[in-house]
Amino acid sequence: MKFTPMDVSNREFAKKMRGYDREEVKNFLSMVAEDLEELIEENVELKKKVQILQSDLEDMKKKEEILRDTLLMAQQTKEEIKANALKEAEMIVKESELQAEKIMDGAYKKIESLRDEIEELKREKFRLLAELKRAIEFTERFVEGLEKREEDEDFN
Repeated sequence: MKFTPMDVSNREFAKKMRGYDREEVKNFLSMVAEDLEELIEENVELKKKVQILQSDLEDMKKKEEILRDTLLMAQQTKEEIKANALKEAEMIVKESELQAEKIMDGAYKKIESLRDEIEELKREKFRLLAELKRAIEFTERFVEGLEKREEDEDFN
C-alpha cells in the first residue's frame, strides 16, 4: 500500500491504556519507512536519469550548434563558389568577346588586304590588256608593213 502525505497526516491510532498501540504505530512507521525508501530510491534513479538526459540534451545542443555552424558554413561556401563561378563565367565571356573581336579585326584586315590585292590585280589586268593591245597593234602594223613591202617588191 502506497501512502500519501495526507494519509500520514490524517492517520489516527487506536488508543489503549497507556497511549497508542505500540505495535500498530511500529507497523505503520515500518510501512511508511518502506514507502519512503522506495520513493528515495526512485528519486535517486530519476535524478540519475535527469542528469543523463541533461547531459544528452547538452550533447544534442552542442551537436545542433555544430550542425547549424556547418550548415551556415556550407551555405556560405556555396554562395562563394557560386559567386566565383559567375565571375569566372564573366571573365570567360569577356575573353571570348576579346578573342572574337581580334578574330573579326583580323578578318576585316584580311578582307581589306584581299580587296587591295583585287584592285591591284585589276589595275595589272588593265595594264596588261593595254600592253597586249599595243603589242597587237604593233604586230598588225608590222605585218601590214611587211605586206606592203612585199607588194612593193612584187611590183618592182
